[in-house]
Formats: sequence, C-alpha cells, structure tokens
Amino acid sequence: MRQQPTLFVLFTAPFAALADGSELVDRERNLHIPADADARDSLHVAATFDDDKFRLHYRYETDNPSWYHQYWRYEDGEWVRYGSGSPGPDAHRLYEDRISMMLDDGSVDGFDRYGGWMLIHEGMRTLTSAADEEQVTDHPKLGEEMGRSDVRKYLPQSRDVDDPGDLSWDAIRDDDELAELQDDGVFLDLWQWRAHRSHPMGVADNGYVLHYRLSSQGRSMFTDNWDDEAGQPAYMFDPDTTGRRALDWDALVNREYGQDDPYFIAEHNAVPFDPEHDWQEGDVIPQRFLRQPDGSRGAIRADGGYEDGNWRITLTRTMEAPNRLDSKTLAPGETYNVAFAVHSGSVGARWHRVSLPQTLGLDVDEADVVAVRTDGEPDEDALKWTEIPLIYPGQVTWQWLHGDHPGGEQVREGEIGVRDFHDLDELQQFILDLERRRAGQE
Repeated sequence: MRQQPTLFVLFTAPFAALADGSELVDRERNLHIPADADARDSLHVAATFDDDKFRLHYRYETDNPSWYHQYWRYEDGEWVRYGSGSPGPDAHRLYEDRISMMLDDGSVDGFDRYGGWMLIHEGMRTLTSAADEEQVTDHPKLGEEMGRSDVRKYLPQSRDVDDPGDLSWDAIRDDDELAELQDDGVFLDLWQWRAHRSHPMGVADNGYVLHYRLSSQGRSMFTDNWDDEAGQPAYMFDPDTTGRRALDWDALVNREYGQDDPYFIAEHNAVPFDPEHDWQEGDVIPQRFLRQPDGSRGAIRADGGYEDGNWRITLTRTMEAPNRLDSKTLAPGETYNVAFAVHSGSVGARWHRVSLPQTLGLDVDEADVVAVRTDGEPDEDALKWTEIPLIYPGQVTWQWLHGDHPGGEQVREGEIGVRDFHDLDELQQFILDLERRRAGQE
C-alpha cells in the first residue's frame, strides 16, 4: 500500500499558503481565482437502466440558476452581443448553466487516475499560457483544416511526443494515427447538458474528446443567429406565436423570463428577421438559434428543469452507442470511468467545478455511482443518489503533473494520480495557491 506522505509531498511540499484566500480577478491576464470559501461545490448523481435505455439523473442545488445565454441587444442602430462566461461570471448573468460527464470504457490509459486533468495542457484557451491566436490559425490541422483559433481539451495520446512533460499542443498525430486511435476507442465520450443551447429542444449535447473537444456525428441543436452579409440577426421571434418580436433588456437582466417563456429562439417560434421593423433601444434577440438535432449529436434526451432550488435533470440514451466512433456502449455488469463538471453562476470555459475521476457501474456490487436496473422509467424511490464533491480545477496541467517536482517521477510511472489524494480540502487549497503563485510570477 502506498503511503499518504508521498502523495502529500506531491501536492503540497513546494508551496505555502499564499494571499489571504480572497477572490482574485484580473481580466487582462485571464484570471479569476475564486475565494477559498467559494471553490468547493457538489453534484448529486444517480443512474438507472433497462434492456434498451440508460438514464443519468442529476440533482444540483443552486439559488442562482441561469437558462439565459448570449443575446443581441439593439444599441444606437446596431446589434451588440452580450454574454461571456470568461474570465469569471458574466456581468449581466447571461451565460447558461451546464452539467457535463466524460465517460471512458477503459480505453483511455490514465483517465481513471487523472480524470479531466489529463485533458488540460499548456497553450489551452483561457490559461495564462494560452497559445497565440495567429499560431493556432496557421496550424495545418487546427487552423487550416478545422478552422479553429484556439486550443481546447485534448488527450495526450493524440500528440506525437515521447515525454509527457514535453507535450505540445501543436504536435498532433497525423490523420491515419488519429483514425486508428478513434477506431480503437481511445477517446472520451462527452455528455453536456446545456440549460439554454440544448435543454429547450429536449436534448443534451453529445460530443467526444480526442485531439480536440469535438462534436459527435450529426446536426447540432444550436447555431449562430446572425446574418454575416447583412450584419444583423438572421431570425426574430414570431409575433403570432410568441406575442413579440424581441425581448426587453431590463426584463432579461432582471431575470423575469421563466422556463416557460420564450427566452430562447428556435425553429418553432421564429421568423426571418425584419430589418424594416421599428426596432427600439434595448430590444433583445437570442444570439443562438435552436433546432432539432439528428444523428449521434442528438442521441441524448433531456427531461426535467429547475424546481425547489435544484436543477433536476434526467438524460436518456440507448445502451448501445449511437455511433461507436464518438460514443461508448454501456453494458450490465460493467464498470466505467467517469468525471463530472458543473458550470454555474454564469461562468464558462475553465471556471467550472469538477470532480475527481469516479467509477460508474451497471448493476455491480461496488462503484462510486451504481446504476440500478429498472423496468422502464424509474420511480423516485428507485434512485440511488451519490453526492459527488466538486472543486475548482485551476491551472494544474498535464505538463506540470509530469514535471520536475516531488512526486513527478511517480506520476510519470503511473503510480499515483489525483484520485489518490484523500483530503479534498488540501487538494483544493494547493490548486488555489498554485494559481495564485503562478499569477504573482507573471
């Protein structure tokens, strides 16, 4: 049995407590370090299944829910976009809540030990080490082929580098190697429930992570509501079905539009934008246009909503993967590695709260989350809830974990990981202090 002092040295020895534990905000350097008291959170998870369907149940307590997400506001004859989840909370709270799960069937070596931390690398967007936009757009794969301007989550296995400590965002394997990894199941299945961009259409967003955070096969449930040529929204609300052409800014920021109101714009409540209408200062139109998805992208059904101080959400998908190249098949008696994340408080990007790697077992004796077999839709009494602790992940990157520090060799040998760190309060304090130290050195 490994001794706890070794793990303690890994995460704490080089650092003493820094600052006074208060919030640190520096938008120019892409920093928003939460106060010590606000860094922790929790998510309740339950799971059920039958012969055909798997159901993931969430219960997340919050007194500040958001089903709003990015809007066009009419100002001085122009449409100006509002809503940004980074760094830190949006000033007008126009950023949606989101609950995510990453799922692995054992094909991704290291995910059981490091969870989401194995996807965080130097050069990623919103880190203080973020790659220059021009470098990314000039990259033959990310920029020229994929049309990207930033670096997002990726698996270490997708980079052609021998030493994990030297892993570089731009060293992407060639297409044949990536296709072989994907065919072998070396990717993470990513389920993202989005309160604005997916939930109104009755779905969650299905994606996966390999050399980038990628969308599953099929049509997305959202797209941009913008006409580039005309420089205006492409759609407005249908007054015949909604009683309005636009929302009101003051009502929006005062959060007066409920879950049953048209706070979103979609195929069933929209008409083409009318530039001849007498638009008024403070008229607001959603920046995202929602639509029915198809294919694997739309394979996860979402039900529920916000009630009694909690998001109560159920996600349903077939036990069999809708597409084996972007999703994982689930089977009774098997155990899977998972990790959860929650975006709440009008934040996006890396300012979420995340879990350590967990296990999800279907009808097994022991796992962190045990999925219970039911006969169709389960009753509330059938749900076996597990409270999952969440912490702020900071800027602990894969390169740092494999770097030259006490415990680095054990990480490189695969002997220890974040799952082995038993005291979450100490781990969270380390992460906060590490980022404060990093901020102070720049």
